[in-house]
Amino acid sequence: MGRRISLGIVAFALLATGCSSDPTESDEYAELKRQLATVTAERDALLAEKEATRARYENALANQETMGAIIADPHALGTEEEVLDLLDSMAAPDVVSGDLAFGGTRTGIWRIGWRNTLFGSDDMSLRTWRDWLSEDGSVGGSLWTWYGTADNGEPFAIPGVEVSRFTDDGLYEEL
Repeated sequence: MGRRISLGIVAFALLATGCSSDPTESDEYAELKRQLATVTAERDALLAEKEATRARYENALANQETMGAIIADPHALGTEEEVLDLLDSMAAPDVVSGDLAFGGTRTGIWRIGWRNTLFGSDDMSLRTWRDWLSEDGSVGGSLWTWYGTADNGEPFAIPGVEVSRFTDDGLYEEL
């Protein structure tokens, strides 16, 4: 029995000694703290990315809806210059615009292309049949038909598919 008591006392002394040291000074604690900081940083980055994606989607959707309203009735949102200014505000400074009818691909052509498309003739109109936007707001598009009378007096109906890319801010980057 004496031996049992001495082993018990030794075991208790070892446990008491181990338990009495500061656990925040151990290597294991330091490693857990480092891992927690890493996971927290990853979580924060994912939340920031999610918020940025949500904001891009909402901004791109608002711009796409405004574009749709302008196309449906170019005069409803103001004068010709006000509407063109509004279109400019929805485009990135270096917007790429591939206007099939009037050509061109860079800034300046965007405004000229929209002026000619929307206000070039009283009998020209655009009809959007369907539009869409990706879940992250980076890409969208529409199926449309442009109606009017050409300079030679012939009526035309040009069907088209438009695919747009949006900046992180939801501005038209390419149309």
